[in-house]
Amino acid sequence: MGFSVKTIPSSIEEEVLPEEPAEHYVKRMARAKVLSVVNRIRSTQYEGGSSRGGTSSGRGAEDGLRWVVGADTVVVVGNHLLEKPKDNVEAYEMLLSLSGREHEVLTGFCLFDMKKEKEGIQAVRTIVRFKPMAKSEVEKYVSIGESLDKAGSYAVQGVGAYLAESIVGSYTNIVGLPLCQVVQMMEEMGAHEVLPF
Repeated sequence: MGFSVKTIPSSIEEEVLPEEPAEHYVKRMARAKVLSVVNRIRSTQYEGGSSRGGTSSGRGAEDGLRWVVGADTVVVVGNHLLEKPKDNVEAYEMLLSLSGREHEVLTGFCLFDMKKEKEGIQAVRTIVRFKPMAKSEVEKYVSIGESLDKAGSYAVQGVGAYLAESIVGSYTNIVGLPLCQVVQMMEEMGAHEVLPF
């Protein structure tokens, strides 16, 4: 989209709480990631200086680092929450559970304004129906190597696009960041200086 971005990984533990609804989980993770990065930016830029506890208004904004966005995506099928698989065996099991069924892709995102100390948070749902797949087809797809770093074990923006029979809702949400909703929130929060239009 033309944004100038810097990727800064967060340092949080991603763990679902007992009985935690999926929407609450992705929003909680998105916010935790953003706050982790905001704190890292502040501590890095102001090490040794008087940071007033690292939470004063506008820390980081002076250097052009004003807006921080973070997100977390999961796949929900039935009552099961699918994140990134640990290995190819788990990826195979996940994909088999999605075969011929509908599932939800749920992304929580958080936008933080370091100048005004304000945040926005939202969750976006997309419904995806997979075509029925034979076990051998699932094995072949897993062998391609797209599965391991994707919630639900597939990449709709890659070869995995052929698995989706139908999509209802945001396509970019399945990829991992619902751009329509993110840009809308950026506009509402006043991030006009960084929008590419």
